[in-house]
Amino acid sequence: MNHLVFLEPRAMELEKILSGVKTMIAKEFDPARSNGHSVRPGDRLYFLRNKDECDLRVKATVVRVVPLINCLNEDLSQTLKEMQPKLQLTEEQFDFWSTTKQVLLVEFVSAQKITPIHVASNKITDRSDWIAFEDFSLITE
Repeated sequence: MNHLVFLEPRAMELEKILSGVKTMIAKEFDPARSNGHSVRPGDRLYFLRNKDECDLRVKATVVRVVPLINCLNEDLSQTLKEMQPKLQLTEEQFDFWSTTKQVLLVEFVSAQKITPIHVASNKITDRSDWIAFEDFSLITE
């Protein structure tokens, strides 16, 4: 499965990913709302710099998925601190993720630039979460 991932531009996430410094990303997670499109090792991540950009320029491959469910704030904060060398969270991001009850940590490798792929903005109606897709025709014109 492929996943369209929206990044935080102020945190310079795309640059960190391309430089190899950031190799893990946090994703909102609600096991009760699982839609069958969960992230798994071997899946491809395609990154958009922000929610307004429409060109995919970087891809990576998922190697590990760590669900953190029903964590106490202290436990989650500690785990995020331990994973910080891979996550490279800003202070604002750390504060946000450390107060959530459930989060999915997705580790990836082989981040690399690709020939830009234009995403059709009219095919992406919900930009609040990652978008799972099997074929690029589902997100391009």
